[in-house]
Amino acid sequence: MESTLRPKDIQARIRAGASVEQVASESGMAASRVERFAYPVLLERSRAADLAQKGHPVRENGPAVMTLVEVVQLAFRARGHNYEQAEWDAWKDEHGHWVAQLAWKAGRSSNAAHWTFLPDAHGGTVKPMDKAATDLVDPDFGRPLRGLSPVPVAAAVEAPVVAEVVDESQHTLDDYYSSA
Repeated sequence: MESTLRPKDIQARIRAGASVEQVASESGMAASRVERFAYPVLLERSRAADLAQKGHPVRENGPAVMTLVEVVQLAFRARGHNYEQAEWDAWKDEHGHWVAQLAWKAGRSSNAAHWTFLPDAHGGTVKPMDKAATDLVDPDFGRPLRGLSPVPVAAAVEAPVVAEVVDESQHTLDDYYSSA
């Protein structure tokens, strides 16, 4: 017997970040049935992700002039990441605030950065929620992620002069026979 969720419950789960497949497997409903009710919410999430990209990152000294997408593209370029393969998503958290996520791969690592997004008439603002998001909107995004300090060069030390020592205990067979 198939479990049924009300359309309102399906949409609430999708709005909170669940995928159609997750809701279908949790509820026991067919994915096609869940998809009918999820579609408008998935569009809403996509629109929120687009708006978050146009938001201005909030830094210690206030909102940046550049948008989030501009800052992230520069940071990706400076670090050698491929922005074209990154994926944006958004959902509402338990408090009703929008959370924007950027997911990307760097080598074999899967990475994600999260921001809270507050829309307004001027594009809105985004605040980093984790270290990855903070690093991406940092004004010094071109610096390496790990701090490397230079290794001090030691003063050249002269090699000691070794005098050639003759070991008289080492004799050849000719020496042995000549003394006998």
